[in-house]
Amino acid sequence: MTDAEDTDEFVLVAYDEDGNEIPDDTDPFSGLKEDEEGSLDLTFGEHQYRRMEYDSNDRFAIYKLMAHFREDIVREGMIFCAGAGALGNEVLKNFALLGVGNLWFCDFDDIDASNLAKSVLFRPRDIGRAKVEVAAERLKDMDPDMTLVPLSADIRFGIGMGVFRRMDVLCSVVDSIDARVGFNRIAAALGKPWLDAGIGELSWRVTCWDPPGGPCFECTMDNAMRYQQHLPYAPSCAPMAEAIREMQRQPTSPLAAAMSGAMMAQEALKLLHDVKMETPPEQLEMPHGVQYYFGGGDPYLEAQVRRPTPDCEGHDFWGEVTEVREFTAERTTVRELLQKGADLLEVDLNKVSLRIGYDLVVEKYCHQCGTRTEYIKPQRARDLDLSCPNCDNEARPDYKRALRVFDKKFIDRPLADLGFPKLQIFLLYGGKGRIAVELTGDEAEVMGGG
Repeated sequence: MTDAEDTDEFVLVAYDEDGNEIPDDTDPFSGLKEDEEGSLDLTFGEHQYRRMEYDSNDRFAIYKLMAHFREDIVREGMIFCAGAGALGNEVLKNFALLGVGNLWFCDFDDIDASNLAKSVLFRPRDIGRAKVEVAAERLKDMDPDMTLVPLSADIRFGIGMGVFRRMDVLCSVVDSIDARVGFNRIAAALGKPWLDAGIGELSWRVTCWDPPGGPCFECTMDNAMRYQQHLPYAPSCAPMAEAIREMQRQPTSPLAAAMSGAMMAQEALKLLHDVKMETPPEQLEMPHGVQYYFGGGDPYLEAQVRRPTPDCEGHDFWGEVTEVREFTAERTTVRELLQKGADLLEVDLNKVSLRIGYDLVVEKYCHQCGTRTEYIKPQRARDLDLSCPNCDNEARPDYKRALRVFDKKFIDRPLADLGFPKLQIFLLYGGKGRIAVELTGDEAEVMGGG
């Protein structure tokens, strides 16, 4: 295109793959039809619909001219991002700029002064506020039309698995091996690939794990990582010196966050098209099980192919989920859930168990004063308090990993009383079988519209 002579004439020049100009001896638009608005239909197959028009009042107009991304898919897509720290800021910001229509994200931390040097969405006036709350405000300023659902919760205990089941793309930018393992188990149970990213001072990595058919995050874990998995949650970046000493935590920079955040968002859009389109463009094919690693000291980028590990526990697919629309976390009791499992598995109620999947503390006992106190909390929860309410000494936690009809203390209590989130999916065992049951009665309230 040229405006050298101040005319409205457009000059179209075509080039071949080697960059050589193609002589203008043919009409490049021959055979193409105009639509009702007079725009040329440049369809080269259903998945590459593009129009030669540009509306300067449309903030996403430029994306209509891109060769592969479909604006309708991006605007209708549902993406979940675990983490809203430095890297999470970059990923969320990119999603807003790209026009992602439905964005769910979670983090349970508040903003402190150390976050300000690495987080593009946070300001000094935000110190002390929840990260997700502030991030949602900034993202809404960027794109008022996007649907945002910020959650101040732990992905493993505070968000029903039914939420993840309804997402098109799952992303994790957490700073804990324990949380990554938890996210990996959720994705595997639901049969979903998921994206993972991490950063260092000068390095970063982005991976698409594929528990359904390829390698998962746990396939790559060595003994050192298994040890670190059982460390408590790392503090929110400060004081960094103490974190490095006590948590073996690595300092990070906004440079690594910006680079990996860009790649993470691009891979998320590729995965979104892969999920939503029957035949996505070849350029959007997802490299499942490939980890992109960037080393910044002597800059290089490499693609590391990961392989599945035989007998890895991170590949446990729960199978088809049974939706029970009359079940909710607040109204359905443990007994009713177990009875539904017995009916579906066609076994006696006494043979059914609800596998929790983690240590659920139900009571704490103080050896000093003999006080027993009901205390229901996941043992790996970040804010676990084992102090005795009577003498303030440390108490011993008593926990359960499964519930059965014989647990008289809990059997007739609503699931919410035991800390289970709304729209949760439970894995029930009975006889030689098992079945996944969802509290689908919570769907309208949790997902919107109720």
